Amino acid sequence: MADKSGGGAERRSFARGTVIFREGEAGDEAYLLHQGAVRIFKTVAGRRITLGTVHPFQVFGEMSMMDDSPRMAGAIAESDVVCLVLTKQAIRSMMDQAPEGLSTLILSMLATIRSMGHELADARAALIDHNGKG
Repeated sequence: MADKSGGGAERRSFARGTVIFREGEAGDEAYLLHQGAVRIFKTVAGRRITLGTVHPFQVFGEMSMMDDSPRMAGAIAESDVVCLVLTKQAIRSMMDQAPEGLSTLILSMLATIRSMGHELADARAALIDHNGKG
C-alpha cells in the first residue's frame, strides 16, 4: 500500500511474508525502513540464505541504484513493515553532490560488498549442508 503524504515522499507498507524485491532484478528504488523488520537473502541451490536483517531507520535496496548492477539479494518482510521509498533519482542526486572522488570510493566498496555477499551466502549454505540442517 502506498501513501504520498506531505512533501511528495512515498510511504509503502508490506505485509509479513511479502517479497519486496528479488535477487537479479533491476533496482529503481530503495527503502528506509520505518517500522518492522526485513530479511535480506540470496538464493543458493534453491534455498533462501539469510545475509542479514534490516531494522528501523536502516536503508536497504540502495546498491543497485548506485552502481547500476542487478540486485545482489532479495528482501522479504519478516513482519508487517512500513518504508519510506527512496527513488533512483534521489540517490543519484546525492551521489552527484558528493565530493570529487567519493563516488569512486563508494563504487569500489559496493563491488567488495557484492563479492562478500556471494561468499557469505555460499559459506552459510555449505554450513547448512555440512550440519544437515536446512
